[in-house]
Amino acid sequence: MTRYLDVASRFQKESASAPAFLRALRQEGLAHFERLGLPTTKDEAWKYTNVSPIAEGGFTPVAALRDSAVLAPVVDRLALVGGPRLVFVDGRFAPELSSVTGLPRGLTVKPLGAALTEDSALLEAHLGQRARASEQAFTALNAALLEDGALVHLSKGALSEVPVQLVFLTRGDAAVLASPRVLVLAEEGSEGTLVETYASASGGPVATFTNAVTEVTLGDNASLKHYRLQSEGDAALHVGGLHVKQGRDSRFVSHTFAFGGVLARNEVHVSFAGKGGDATLNGLYVGRGTQHQDVRTALDHAVADCSSRELYKGVLDDRARGTFHGLVKVRQDAQRTDARQQNRNLLLSEHAQADTRPQLEILADDVKCAHGAAVGRLDAQALFYLRSRGIPQAEAERLLTYAFARELVEAVPEGPVRASVESLLAQRLPGAARTEVTA
Repeated sequence: MTRYLDVASRFQKESASAPAFLRALRQEGLAHFERLGLPTTKDEAWKYTNVSPIAEGGFTPVAALRDSAVLAPVVDRLALVGGPRLVFVDGRFAPELSSVTGLPRGLTVKPLGAALTEDSALLEAHLGQRARASEQAFTALNAALLEDGALVHLSKGALSEVPVQLVFLTRGDAAVLASPRVLVLAEEGSEGTLVETYASASGGPVATFTNAVTEVTLGDNASLKHYRLQSEGDAALHVGGLHVKQGRDSRFVSHTFAFGGVLARNEVHVSFAGKGGDATLNGLYVGRGTQHQDVRTALDHAVADCSSRELYKGVLDDRARGTFHGLVKVRQDAQRTDARQQNRNLLLSEHAQADTRPQLEILADDVKCAHGAAVGRLDAQALFYLRSRGIPQAEAERLLTYAFARELVEAVPEGPVRASVESLLAQRLPGAARTEVTA
């Protein structure tokens, strides 16, 4: 705790020439982080997740971007076919690995460093408005160290058919703290797709810490598809927060795939601010070894006539542990809310563990809401059926595990994103070689 306070204090002194609103945001983040402190298992929201590896890791931000051209082959493997791409290495923007040419009309994609100069009024109005530093320690720490990241802006009526990709790469050769901040603004009637990719360039034993925050504001009748692929090395520590505010008749679809990290926590917070909003949250987390995969979602139905659908699945092997906590809150005035939430977990080992807590908090009386959770093992009859037809045990387990995860994979439209998900999943299925997954 003290180490992070010292790091943030020193960083703010060294960057005193930043715009006034950014300095204020950083100072507010530091004050809230000092007040909140790092969470412990005594905190209800972190009951099943011990962050002591983060507290004791000694992580610090890199002072400057080192030669990143050598990472071009790694980025090429991660890159989608076509479309704008921003690449960050150890939390720093890498222009030589990025490409934002040929943007469709109405789409702006740029690093925060450039946006602070060219779009300062836009950033001042929206940075820190969705992700509140006062509410969560890691969000506060991200704000205290806020320097680099990306701005994705869809102007009114803009339609972008090609996905925007943000690649956050860690070298994996030093105890680096990366604190990227992504700001997404989709104005009225706009439509776009964003892919965030988190990966490691090296599968070495050195631990790294990524503390990422993404803020999304959807205007009336806007639509955004958001993909998050997290496949950092097995020594990595990862905390990611996605904070979304939806306007009237807006549509938001989230696909989260978490495969990497010895400790990874992914949070999704959605707030409905206009009638007719629709949100779909899909997620798949896969753990093996001693990995800990933690997922937390919160949907705030604050207005009437909105709908939400959640489906999260976990696949846990060896001594891995998965945690899911999903909250759907329906406020008193949010009549005619339609919300469904499901969490299902597959344990491949007697030592694997799943904790699941779907939760509804309903204050309105005219609603359709349901939730459910399940934890189980591979179906013995199905396994016997495959074995009786000559399929080896390992291959039979692999087929059944893929069948369990298939629903979430196929929820992603055909194309390079799904191909990337399928490739990452294949490396994590039973019988796959136990190598570090670095996408």
